[in-house]
Amino acid sequence: MTRFADIPVVPVTENNGMVLRGGPVWPDWRAAGPLRHNRSGQPVDRFPPALPGQQADFDAPATWGGHCVDHFGHFVAEHGTRILQARSSHGDKVMLFTLERGKTAAQLPRFFWQTLSWYGVAGEQVRFVHQPLRVAELWAAPMAEQWAHVPTSQGYLDLLDANTEARGLTPKPNSVVYVSRAAMEATAEGHGAGEPYLNQALEQLGVTVIRPEAMPLAEQLAYYQGADLLIFAEGSAMHGRQLLGRRDQTVVVLNRRPGMRIGLSALQPRVSKLIYVEATRGTASVLWPSGKPWIVRAISLYDTETLIGAFEALGIPLSRVWDERAYLEARDRAIRNWIRIRLDPRQPIDHAASARQVRTDFGNLGLDHLIDELP
Repeated sequence: MTRFADIPVVPVTENNGMVLRGGPVWPDWRAAGPLRHNRSGQPVDRFPPALPGQQADFDAPATWGGHCVDHFGHFVAEHGTRILQARSSHGDKVMLFTLERGKTAAQLPRFFWQTLSWYGVAGEQVRFVHQPLRVAELWAAPMAEQWAHVPTSQGYLDLLDANTEARGLTPKPNSVVYVSRAAMEATAEGHGAGEPYLNQALEQLGVTVIRPEAMPLAEQLAYYQGADLLIFAEGSAMHGRQLLGRRDQTVVVLNRRPGMRIGLSALQPRVSKLIYVEATRGTASVLWPSGKPWIVRAISLYDTETLIGAFEALGIPLSRVWDERAYLEARDRAIRNWIRIRLDPRQPIDHAASARQVRTDFGNLGLDHLIDELP
């Protein structure tokens, strides 16, 4: 970690795709590349935080914890990767965080505090930057992990292994755990159409199906740590595995967006085998006013032949219990719900262009029987 004396630390003024402008104003911005927000090995925070003329004195020795964002995946994979380093090296000091613009500490999601607890940081050590500060002594570490293409260091994995032991995590032994995204169907977040039916079929075969949003973080981690075969529906819950270190374990990711490789560089060094399955035939998406697809809210259609074949190859005889008619009914219910929510007049999209695009998507996906239900 690097020590800085009398360094300004300022609140966040911008948030552009989870890249926040705020925090420490490094003395030499260009030379501070490793301390800045990096993705794929390159700084993406293009401009330094604006430096106000007046800063309040902050005399307590502190560490830089990072930015608090309300997206679990981005917080764990990017903005929270300095916390364990800071606690391990300077656990006696207060830890500074910024908040997203317009947010208060009372609005922070539960996972923020649970992640701090997992890393061994007490709530009373935390300070939020509500005004420009001049910090007498600040210790800062580079991001330990990045969003993509930069493998996690063995040294950081050592810290995670030691932290898991120190927290006394008791794994929940399971040969197979499936991490579901089925709850996203109710709110039309990005998901595989008909996933609740897939969950039901897996449970018939004795697979442990968990819904991470419905349980405390420590319980999620106990399931992740205890599984010999850990299968994720592609999504943010995958990043929870980054809170743990190494494990002789197979991790399988069922892509809902073709070609995605979320978490590849972070998960590969942690596990013995990592497999991505192209489990969908394609997606349907509404469009932003800019014309770009709202891909994180797209609905995905399973390629059932690939899906069933993948489970069979993993030793899970899904074909034994799969009822194609029941699946298609569940799939169409999910799509109708997605239409109702995503094409609601109150959605911040280009409605005319979205209706045209979704009609095209449905035609390409063989959903002609649902086209007339589009607004």
